[in-house]
Amino acid sequence: MNVPERTRRCTLILTFVILVLSWVVVYLYLDYKLKDSINEQFERVADSTRKLFDVNLKHDKTELNFKLEEIVVADGLAKAIANRDYEKIKSIVSPLYSQLKSTHSAVDILTFRSNEGITLFRAHKPDYFGDMLNEKRTLIVDTNTLRRSFSGFEVGNLEMTYRITKPIFYNDIYVGNVELGVSPEGFLKNLNAIFKTDLGVSINKSLLDIMLEKKAIPIDEKYLFVSGSDNLKAHFEHKHSDESELYKIDMSIPLENHLSQTLGYLVVGFDMSAIAKKNTEFMHNLFFMIVIIMLILGSIHHLGFSKTLKYFSKQIYTDHLTALLNRHALNDALFSDHKKLLILSNIKEFSLINELYGVDVGNEILVEVAETFRNFAKDYGFKAYRTSSDEYVLLKEEDNFDEDKCFKIIEQLHSKINSLKIVVNGVDEIIGIEIYSGIAFNNVHPLEDAQMALKKAKKQSQPYVMYSKQVDTKEYSQNVIKIKRTIKHALEHKNVVPFFQPITDAEGKIIKYEALVRIIEFDKGEKNILYPIDFLDISMNSGLYIKIAREMLEQSLSFFAKREEKISVNFLPNDFFDASIMDSLMNGIQKFDSPKRVVIEITEQEGVENFQRLAMVVKKLRKTGVLIAIDDFGSGYANYAHILEIKPDFIKIDGSLIQNILTDNDSKILVQSIVNFARELNIKSVAEYVENKEIFELLKEYGVDEFQGYYFGRPTDLISLN
Repeated sequence: MNVPERTRRCTLILTFVILVLSWVVVYLYLDYKLKDSINEQFERVADSTRKLFDVNLKHDKTELNFKLEEIVVADGLAKAIANRDYEKIKSIVSPLYSQLKSTHSAVDILTFRSNEGITLFRAHKPDYFGDMLNEKRTLIVDTNTLRRSFSGFEVGNLEMTYRITKPIFYNDIYVGNVELGVSPEGFLKNLNAIFKTDLGVSINKSLLDIMLEKKAIPIDEKYLFVSGSDNLKAHFEHKHSDESELYKIDMSIPLENHLSQTLGYLVVGFDMSAIAKKNTEFMHNLFFMIVIIMLILGSIHHLGFSKTLKYFSKQIYTDHLTALLNRHALNDALFSDHKKLLILSNIKEFSLINELYGVDVGNEILVEVAETFRNFAKDYGFKAYRTSSDEYVLLKEEDNFDEDKCFKIIEQLHSKINSLKIVVNGVDEIIGIEIYSGIAFNNVHPLEDAQMALKKAKKQSQPYVMYSKQVDTKEYSQNVIKIKRTIKHALEHKNVVPFFQPITDAEGKIIKYEALVRIIEFDKGEKNILYPIDFLDISMNSGLYIKIAREMLEQSLSFFAKREEKISVNFLPNDFFDASIMDSLMNGIQKFDSPKRVVIEITEQEGVENFQRLAMVVKKLRKTGVLIAIDDFGSGYANYAHILEIKPDFIKIDGSLIQNILTDNDSKILVQSIVNFARELNIKSVAEYVENKEIFELLKEYGVDEFQGYYFGRPTDLISLN
């Protein structure tokens, strides 16, 4: 990597680091503002809650006083209180209490007491009466003592409530009092319509002994949580999750008694998660916009810097006379570890041209030659350089070196340069030039090798010399020879064997097998199986394929002539034109009780040169009674027109369509089309590469007739097993 490129990369990395740090700072700031915003919104909500509580308390106090007064003046009630007539009190109060509850559901206490403090009737608990007043109930005690109305919060046996009391007189004689109680939460009954809240009550620790049920949760050193929602209870028991910072508590609403003494506080829990979610979404959207803007700015900065750097790089790495890359650029290009093909050329006797025509003419010639090198490099995938006065270099990375191809390229280069006819102003004659070239191919020091080759070319007056040796192809050649030897040995020792893969019907029952060629080889005592991809091409190029095909036919047909299932054998189109293969086929068919148990699969993926001749042979075969299958339908030559002419018994759907059928909608459409096409022509469809149950079930749904693949069984050497 050259210096400008390293600079550009470092600048890009630095820009990226700065952007990332900026994003982190922005994100932390937005996160801080988010939390601050949540706290601000909580304060606003808490303030609204306090105002709502005060408004409701004032309104409900007035209304409940009026309602209580209506109850107190009810006909016969004062007399019943004076007489301590429980049944009479109950008959008068119960309907009035029901009516009150229907309009004021928060009212949960209505108690009548005698002037001695004995409970005469509890409308909310009619069965509980006769108990004495707890002397710590100061609001009721003061009502009894001072014989006047009071209102305020008070801790009772079970809970804290807002109490309104009134004295009861009969014939101007004080006979008792009535107490109405409202849950503190009732004054915030409208709150959940605005905010999602949980309500509860806290009291001063000193009041705990008034209550009968003393299950309280400490809040701090002074107050206890005595009643409220499960969420509040879990919060104060520290059972809440890590997200509890979004669950806010407000205890700023004092619960005062009739003497304006604070007995406790109304506890209001606010779930701020919904607000936080909206704020978070806003923050993320804002952050995303900031990221996009910063990326755009960063890209603009990078592009601007890259253009500037490109300009200066051009000054550093470009030859000013010819505009080709210069020696600095070549040095950087040679720095990589890739193998390179390098051609070094210089102009024959260029110094004489300078002497005869002058430097200016020499420069014009250099520019003309440079243009030819530039165009040549573009055409053949090289980069062109001018490394000194009259030296030019062509360079490209080349992993697979072909010496013959390289020599053709050199010949083309010399032909183009030698055919130049340069006309220069002020010079009467046309100037022709020739070049010498040195060629090197390696990844260590190709320029030095090419220079030595160039010197040798000049010394021997040869147009070019190859310094590097031809790429070693012995390994590939040895592998081909080894495979040929293995095939011959396998043919001689009956190690060309058919493996059979089952083909089933829609019920999964095996109805036939396909014969697949394998070669067994023994390497140092170990048994190896060679697949067609390992040897088929080599066998075709070496003239051994026909022997393999005949061996496969003879073994497969002989073995299945004794079985009940059909046997499917593969044929390439050219196999039908080979007399020896066809003789083996016909001899094998004669061993079967019915030729219909033999299926000829026509396999070809590169096309057929003489399809009409193939169709004619297939028609003759059909007359013998064998069945015909077209393999890999959907690829290669097997198009719809050919199907109509051959009229096969089976169409085997191309395996690549089946492999992708669960994920590729196009494959589904093609498979359905092929199945429908085959059904309309009364041709059975066969699906290969059925690898799992999902594919099998889907294909059955499409109407495929037969199935083949690892889901039903792998190719197996049945002959050896038998």
